[in-house]
Amino acid sequence: MNRNAIRWVMVLGILSILGILSVQVFFIRKALSQQDRQLNQTITIALGAVAEKLAGYNDAELPHQSPVFRHSADYYIVNVNGDIDPAILEQFLVTEFHSRGLNLDFEYGIYDCRSDEMVYGSLIRFGENTRIEPLVNGFPKHPGYLYYFGIHFVGRNQALSNSMGIWYFFSLILILVVFFFAYSQWIILRQKQYAEIQKDFINTMTHEFKTPLASLSMSADVILKPDIVNEPERLKKYGQIIRSQVNHLLGQVDKVLEMGGRGGEHTKLNRTEVNLESLINELVQQMEARIRCEQGVVTIRYHSSVRFIKADRLHLTNVILNLIDNALKYSGPDPKITVEVSDVPYGIELAVEDQGTGIPVEYAKRVFDRFFRVPTGNIHSIKGFGLGLYYTRNIIRSHGWRIRLVSLPGKGTRMVITVPKKKI
Repeated sequence: MNRNAIRWVMVLGILSILGILSVQVFFIRKALSQQDRQLNQTITIALGAVAEKLAGYNDAELPHQSPVFRHSADYYIVNVNGDIDPAILEQFLVTEFHSRGLNLDFEYGIYDCRSDEMVYGSLIRFGENTRIEPLVNGFPKHPGYLYYFGIHFVGRNQALSNSMGIWYFFSLILILVVFFFAYSQWIILRQKQYAEIQKDFINTMTHEFKTPLASLSMSADVILKPDIVNEPERLKKYGQIIRSQVNHLLGQVDKVLEMGGRGGEHTKLNRTEVNLESLINELVQQMEARIRCEQGVVTIRYHSSVRFIKADRLHLTNVILNLIDNALKYSGPDPKITVEVSDVPYGIELAVEDQGTGIPVEYAKRVFDRFFRVPTGNIHSIKGFGLGLYYTRNIIRSHGWRIRLVSLPGKGTRMVITVPKKKI
């Protein structure tokens, strides 16, 4: 899948998710509003019927306007124009609510005109698990009425929420659909990244193999000349070139097979006492020809009191060589490399620092990934498969050590290996 297709899939996917969520929120709010209106209408009709029964019981007339006044979302005031018997009122309320399916817990209060106060009546519960939401300031009064009662539905919000159960269920399904859709988008992005890494790896591998194969081809052409047997020194030289290039190819193939196949994450170590200072000096001397060829300088600063550590000498050698090799690759002309070992409170640190181009922040966390190389476009002047730091990290972890990267674009890179005291 090309880049434009992936971009369009992402855009359409995000727009679809936003559209679906917007529609769902709209319908939930609309359904909630409709449920609220229906519940309010049922409560108003039920309280109106209670008012009529009280008027009939007291042989009184109801006001011409509706006797039911909604003071707030869960508090109603009912004007009855007559005395109110609490026991009769409670009986009428329970009977009327039952008949209309209003199984809502409620509490009521009756206005006492002599004291000008609302007198609390009782709390009527239809369910045992209802959460009580008491009135904050008691039962509010209505200045225009003389004979009235107030009723507070303590479980109204919970009942309204329960009535939306089917909507919540579908919302949960929608959330799951959105989650899996987002996950599929993430998978697509990961596959795109893997495809780019694979493409870059193949291009790099092609360029890595092209040079030694060209050298082998040239050497073979020279050796096939009939008169080469008369020039033993020249024959020996080209034989050495062939051996060198074959060894180089074998080394590259082995590295790809080892790191690309099993990943190097479960490397068996042969731990021995290794003189770290001596090993570093030996490796720098081993790379002296290359360093001199690139007109570079490698400075060793050994400030640690620790000379010997328990490590696999072969793998530790490869790790240090990888770090110095990377420092030389990315330092540009006239590289200046520093290899430093120092004591820290929690052990020792081995650092390899260069003054090169540095690594951009967006790539810093990925330099240890398998096959990853900092993008350089179609420029292949920097050799490698993107396996060196991946191998280095896995060897460090196998030893129980830690490695971290400190890099600023334009100011260089510092690779720091931390060896804890208990691992020395």
